[in-house]
Amino acid sequence: MGILSHDDLRNAFAKAVYFHAAGGPLTHNSGCLIEGMMDLGIPVKVSAPQITSRPMSMPLKGVDLAPLVSPPYAGFSGYIADISHTNQFIPFEGVQGRLAYLNQSDIASFSRIPDEHLVFAAHENAFAGKGGRRHPIAFGLSKGLIAATEQRPAFATRKRGALRNFRATLNQSLRALLDISYVPALSKHMSVDRSILAPPAYLDAMLNTSVCLAYGGDFYTPIQDNNWFKKNDAPTAALHAFQRLEAPALVLRWDSFRLWESFAAGCLTVHLDFDKYGFALPVKPVAWRHYAPIDLDNIADSVAEMLDREKEWPDIAEEGRAWAAAHYAPQPTAVRVLSAMLS
Repeated sequence: MGILSHDDLRNAFAKAVYFHAAGGPLTHNSGCLIEGMMDLGIPVKVSAPQITSRPMSMPLKGVDLAPLVSPPYAGFSGYIADISHTNQFIPFEGVQGRLAYLNQSDIASFSRIPDEHLVFAAHENAFAGKGGRRHPIAFGLSKGLIAATEQRPAFATRKRGALRNFRATLNQSLRALLDISYVPALSKHMSVDRSILAPPAYLDAMLNTSVCLAYGGDFYTPIQDNNWFKKNDAPTAALHAFQRLEAPALVLRWDSFRLWESFAAGCLTVHLDFDKYGFALPVKPVAWRHYAPIDLDNIADSVAEMLDREKEWPDIAEEGRAWAAAHYAPQPTAVRVLSAMLS
């Protein structure tokens, strides 16, 4: 069916879209979708008024969702079940409108939804799939993040340096590898800020620094052919079974708030090469047009090429922001999701 017009979507969802959170508050993706639907003039109802996100990326800032809280009546036009906190299929019964699932979990790649249900999942990898009606979804930009970075300093006035402001977290093996390889190589040519900054200071740093290391991810070796797990731990084997697997190893958990905050702030955004490592999005960024790619096969050349292209940094940074806003602001994201729900 493709992308529908705003009028078609308003007519199709005139009786509201209901957001249901399982196992916790509605997540960032739900909040951004709600912002987009409100901008489209589509009514929204929610199971609870809380949203969880990062301070810089928080959607619905200053919006009181309490008046929108409702039980999941059967008469709404559509339903989105946010299962990010559970990472498990939860039947959503007794409703009659169009139903989709949303999963922003770090381990969404391992979640399997019955084939009859549509699911929008973050961190999708083109080289592996659980099957079913899966659509990739990005963390994307909230309206608050777009507004906070609208009046950003010109790129030419920014400090020539790189931000590497990652909080220590589990399951970020890619960042550990690049701390061993990429960051030391880059630090020979520019300063690298490793400080952990509070949200206001971090926003200021992004708006006044040229380069942002915005990569994330966890290396994964598939175990679905390991007979020990099949014999001794059937639940784990089932969790790790992919319907389609086209690579001996994968980079999962690759999306992040940091990535979209970097795009929004107009930094030169650094991430692994989306095409080479299979990062799946409805519209992918283009290397050296929207971001600076890293090739793990040749770290030295990745650093060298970025430096050789220094005159291009301002254009890449601005095109990266324009691309992110065009495709991953709340309204275009909501249009894509609602159009898919009608297909």
